[in-house]
Amino acid sequence: MRTALVVQAHPDDEVFATGAATALLSDAGWNVVMRVATQGIGDAADKLQASCDLLGIDEWDWLSTKDRWIDDGGSAGPNTLASAELSEVAHEVERAISEVRPQLVLTVGRDGLTGHPDHIAISKAVQQQPCHALGARLRAQDVQAGHQHLQQLLPGEQVGSGLVTGCTTPLLELTGTPEIAVRRRKALDQYYDGLGTTDIPELVTTYGRRGDSLLLRAVFDAAGWHCDRFEVLSSSGSDAPSFP
Repeated sequence: MRTALVVQAHPDDEVFATGAATALLSDAGWNVVMRVATQGIGDAADKLQASCDLLGIDEWDWLSTKDRWIDDGGSAGPNTLASAELSEVAHEVERAISEVRPQLVLTVGRDGLTGHPDHIAISKAVQQQPCHALGARLRAQDVQAGHQHLQQLLPGEQVGSGLVTGCTTPLLELTGTPEIAVRRRKALDQYYDGLGTTDIPELVTTYGRRGDSLLLRAVFDAAGWHCDRFEVLSSSGSDAPSFP
């Protein structure tokens, strides 16, 4: 059985960055394992387990210990991944790869998907490894479409950190079935009630946050919830694994 290792900074990154890909690989018979570096904001372990069940992630654990690094909302303060020595984070990723022995590693792209400093730190740590690794990216056209839709619904309001830009270079696409889109939307609901499944015109009246999570909801509506796009982060030098 082929194995994929997903390495993420926070709970919910497995939905936003790689949700369609893990469901697709799982449905194709891969064993999907995840390592998460922080607990996120608040203890999200129960939510994380429910999300993993929906996305086909067979098992998950902390990248190190659950309290080694914290999520401070992207401020890159003390004890965050962004403030850690790259060698420290890379060592833990190396250890996970040694334990799991995956044919493929999935994480976020060089821009952290959203520009979040913890995401960028995780991506850099994976890039240090001699493995086949893919980093999730957004397309600039989908980010633009998401912004435009939200501007129509929330005129005059700023949504997002301003760090989510996407890219214009060609990306590898992993595309699943519409059923995978349904599972991914439900997985997002585990963290934020209705963020994945409520129609967005209604959502913006009930969901009070105006950060990147809301922007990503609009971006995925434009890009397709059943598709993830990746750049190659590293290659082991052996044959790359084939995908479903």
